[in-house]
Amino acid sequence: MTNCGRIEINRELVLLESWYETGKRSRITTTNGVYYSTEPPLALIDKAHLMIACTHNLRLKATRHNLKSYEKHIVLYSKDGISAYPTQSPSAFTCIWIFNHQYTMEFVSPTRTRIIYKQFGIFKEIDASIHHLSKQRKRQRELFF
Repeated sequence: MTNCGRIEINRELVLLESWYETGKRSRITTTNGVYYSTEPPLALIDKAHLMIACTHNLRLKATRHNLKSYEKHIVLYSKDGISAYPTQSPSAFTCIWIFNHQYTMEFVSPTRTRIIYKQFGIFKEIDASIHHLSKQRKRQRELFF
């Protein structure tokens, strides 16, 4: 685990979550390991130019302002081939951004799901139902691919 003053969001990013520890605001899980940043997740997303959000009614909006007023079913994508979706409202502390990599889901409880990235050896339990995550992943694939 490395404290990272400056990290770029790229295709290696797997998960992005809020993290409150002395001087750290984000925990960044990549294919190469876990890093920490002093910037919050939304600031990192903003710097990565994930500027297009597609809501459930398919209206395109800039995410810099719209993420502050959460709308259901946000899926972000960029022209660089990066796509992500939040597990909850982006303003919630327990929100985790899941990026476009192959993973499987495992039921833990009605409100918790384990995401497994076998190719990277990464396992993460998330506070969201398997049904919700499945729908979000489906939306991500429909928009991205």
